[in-house]
Amino acid sequence: MTRKQKVAAAFAAAATTYDSAAEAQAKAADRLVELVTAEPLPAHPTVLEVGCGTGLLTRRLLPRIGGDWLVTDLSPAMVAAAQAAVGADKAQFRVMDGEHPDAPLGLYDLVVSNMAAQWFADMARAVCQLRARLAPGGRLVLSTLGAGSFAEWRAAHQALGLTCGTPAYPSADALAAQLPGGARVREETVTVRHDDALAFLTALKRIGADTPASGHTPLSPGALRRVARAMGSPVSITYDILYALIPAE
Repeated sequence: MTRKQKVAAAFAAAATTYDSAAEAQAKAADRLVELVTAEPLPAHPTVLEVGCGTGLLTRRLLPRIGGDWLVTDLSPAMVAAAQAAVGADKAQFRVMDGEHPDAPLGLYDLVVSNMAAQWFADMARAVCQLRARLAPGGRLVLSTLGAGSFAEWRAAHQALGLTCGTPAYPSADALAAQLPGGARVREETVTVRHDDALAFLTALKRIGADTPASGHTPLSPGALRRVARAMGSPVSITYDILYALIPAE
């Protein structure tokens, strides 16, 4: 199974539990609504959403801006969950790999994505592909994880001489360097509290975000317990959230 297949399977398994654990993702969706609604958009925009999950962003943004939406995700189970939550009559829904989009070129006034881009294998290429879907004057607006995410989890591993399986995320400057000219990057820190480290891992599993970095060998149960003890309880986990606003060419 490829990494992308593993990611899709993890999100499929989390389709019914995602909303109950997606605290940081919901806050990022709220911020994206603020950013998008501050941008110039037509009265009835054409919108492509990438990585919809259960529709956290769709449910917030669609009523605010209206328009004709194509709502997509890599996971069929997530697409079904979003369609059930949003309403089949409110938008079109289908499975699509956001990193390799097959949506029409030059059509959309807005391409938007909440907390999905961190799963792209090649951010610069994916952004290029998604930007090509924009109509003249359109905007690509996305949120993704930054380098400071899960700092507490990483630090506990480092202190014990263990290798952390959390993927490497870009700093705000590194993300900006991957984006085309005219792009703007904003950064926000969100802190989520859990009873302990194992509750944090359970929350990751409930949102389907427990796929480790490529090549990582999972810790033994004993090593995992050592990390949990080192972190103590309760634990506060940092989400370093980056927001990118990218104009059409």
